[in-house]
This record gives sequence, structure tokens and C-alpha cells, in this order.
Amino acid sequence: MKNIILICLSLTLLISCNNDDNGSGNQQQDAKALTDQLNDIFAIANGVSCKDASQWEFVSFGKKACGGPVGYVAYATTIDVAAFLENVEAHRTAEDQFNMRWGIVSTCDIPAMPLGVDCQDGEAILVYQ
Repeated sequence: MKNIILICLSLTLLISCNNDDNGSGNQQQDAKALTDQLNDIFAIANGVSCKDASQWEFVSFGKKACGGPVGYVAYATTIDVAAFLENVEAHRTAEDQFNMRWGIVSTCDIPAMPLGVDCQDGEAILVYQ
């Protein structure tokens, strides 16, 4: 599921890319930076084996052009949570700026908020119902 979200986000960003340049990079470079940022977030989140669901929480990530989050990511409370959430917020801000700068449009649907996190075979799984 997480990989599907990353692929969809990357494709959405890259498909709409052009080489318009206003002196500080182009859309492709900005999209790659966003994708790299999100990959780092998921690498941290997936870097811990899930053994006890009570030690896991989730947070929304990204910022759709229409408003609201792109999705949710589970993270272990055993990591440096403050630094992790700071990275998530930095990505959210960067995506918001990207959307405004490049006139990105998005769907206005709101992704379902998970009810919690479960552990399955060492992987954190977001629980929806």
C-alpha cells in the first residue's frame, strides 16, 4: 500500500512536469526533491520492525493542491518522533509550495483516516475498519 502511494504521488508529480524555469529550478527538479523527501520519511517509518502495535502511531503526510493530506504513514514511537514529525511537516510545506508554484491541480477527495496501526509479519499496517 505504501509503495502504491509513493508511485502514484511520483507519477502525478512527474507527469505534470515541464521545463518552465523562473530562475530557481524547474518542475522536474522540484518534483524529484519532493519524492526524495517522501522516500526519506517512508525509509524512517519502515526502518523499524513492528512487533507491538501499541508502540505505533500514524500521521498524515503531503498536501493536495485542493487541500488536505495525500495519505497517512505509520511510525514507531521508539524513533526520534519530534525529528520525524518535523520532516513530515517540512514535506507538507514543500508540497504546498510546489503546488502553488507550478499551478498543480488535484482531486479533492479526502483519504480515509486510519483507526490505528496493526503489526503483521513485522510490518506496520494502517487499520481502516
